[in-house]
Amino acid sequence: MRFQARIAIVEDDTDLLNCTSEFLTAAGYAVWGVTSAEAFFRRSMVEPVDIVLLDIGLPGEDGLSLAKLLQSVPSIAVIILSARDAVEDRLAGLHAGADRYLVKPVNLMELAANIDAVSKRLGMTAEKVGFELPRTGMTALQPHAEVATRKDHWRLTVQDWLLTAPDGTAMQLTAREFTLLHHLIAVQGQAVPKKELANEIFGNRVANSTERVNVLLARLRKKAATALGLELPIKTAHQVGYAFTAPAYLAQRQGEINATLGK
Repeated sequence: MRFQARIAIVEDDTDLLNCTSEFLTAAGYAVWGVTSAEAFFRRSMVEPVDIVLLDIGLPGEDGLSLAKLLQSVPSIAVIILSARDAVEDRLAGLHAGADRYLVKPVNLMELAANIDAVSKRLGMTAEKVGFELPRTGMTALQPHAEVATRKDHWRLTVQDWLLTAPDGTAMQLTAREFTLLHHLIAVQGQAVPKKELANEIFGNRVANSTERVNVLLARLRKKAATALGLELPIKTAHQVGYAFTAPAYLAQRQGEINATLGK
């Protein structure tokens, strides 16, 4: 059976909240919306969700704080929707635990495509180990419960900006290299259009941005060959974009992974 994600929208602009909610409901998603993080905590206790569409500039507790809390719950994905389009802002969102970062105004069809991609990842989640999330009472996954079974996977650690090969060798990444790999690995082998990657890495106002993605990837391939002694498993999907084709996953901190693996 196809995984059907339950969605919460946390957005203090009520017009945007209603518009997004109406579109997603019409598209067949189960959706509810609130205007603050505090309201999200209250409602999620009785109506659990799988994906949170999250604005950053919220009254009271801000969106980044909520994202940081939810990053300890691997059964919940976060998609940030923000008007802040600088690379530093997008990286702050990813560091806070967001799976995706989309810049407003967001095309609703693009939003739906991102929801479906994240839903695929959630639907592939392995055996769950329950624990209680503070303040919400939601059931979640034990962090890193699956790490021991993923020794043959590539992994990208969000807090440390490290790409680690299956043999355990690792290399440090720049901000743009990290953003590129995060976007590719997050979609579990699907091809990502060059333009989408370009907008994520360089912003949507930079000229020749797709060519810059090509150059960035070429340099990253050479860097991996030197640092890891391996070819990056990134394939070109002609007339589409790029895809990370090897088994891979996102983790929060390298130190936690090493401790789990007994290193």
